[in-house]
Amino acid sequence: MKKIIFYLSLILFITPLFAADEKPGRFFEDQPDVTDDHQIHFNYLLAADSEDREWDINGKMEKILLELNEAMAKATAEHKKGDGAARKYKFDYRADGKLDITFIRMDMKHKELQTWANDDIIPFLNKVKSQKNVKKHYYNFADFSNVDGGEAGVGYGTTYLKSSSNGTDEKILLVTLHELHHSMGGGYNCVPGMGNNVHYADQNKKVQLTQGRKLGSTYAHKKPDCPQLQDVVFLTPTSKTPYDPYEINCLFKLGKYTNKKIIKVVDKIKKEPNKKIKGNTRFGSSCRYRDWDRAKGGFYIWSVEENIAATLK
Repeated sequence: MKKIIFYLSLILFITPLFAADEKPGRFFEDQPDVTDDHQIHFNYLLAADSEDREWDINGKMEKILLELNEAMAKATAEHKKGDGAARKYKFDYRADGKLDITFIRMDMKHKELQTWANDDIIPFLNKVKSQKNVKKHYYNFADFSNVDGGEAGVGYGTTYLKSSSNGTDEKILLVTLHELHHSMGGGYNCVPGMGNNVHYADQNKKVQLTQGRKLGSTYAHKKPDCPQLQDVVFLTPTSKTPYDPYEINCLFKLGKYTNKKIIKVVDKIKKEPNKKIKGNTRFGSSCRYRDWDRAKGGFYIWSVEENIAATLK
């Protein structure tokens, strides 16, 4: 009886919020794509009890993201080991030329979310909102706090707008640049200067994989057997030798990326393919398509029936 009363009260609390979410210029679904290329789709995401500050429709979110892409173009063009091209991330735009931002309100209150909120956000986006196109990366501006300023892996990422580390637009921009690196699969363990936790061993470097606007060795390093961000398929102009982080980090289709540090991790997974594979057993950022409901053993991802670990040769 108590449970019934609780859920009824939750419905009564949430329903007025959902109705109030209907506002001019707001979209509740991913709009028709103008290209079938890889692209990054953005969400303005709220918990069930979050205040709606309208960042998706008042221009606030778009302003930060467009400035972020200008910062990316400058950093890529100036990188000493890069090819000189000014590259930006491939954002998802609507037919009217505006950034395609989806409004998402979750069915859980802020206090009900797990310590690392992406553990609830990502399944909600995939299963409830059908945001599961593997040619897209889904990135959230979540308008609540969390234990960190942001968190991301291949497929999905989030910046927490009300976290203590995101007090200014510049800090939000820097955190998002950082997390987009993880979204693209980095930092790969074979990149010069990389530590053991997909970040630089020297955290004092003011580059995008710490908190800066410049790019370090993750972008270009000239090690042909190790992925470099310059070649990720989510950047434009697209590299002549692009890689898809979903193929590498989720399916372990490595192609030419056979650096011994990467192979060491893959060999560990191949050795016992039915053993439970922990999230920190990785050579780059985590695949956020992991299906943890099937993770009693092996490496499962949504929409793929077989255990990926058991398919490795």
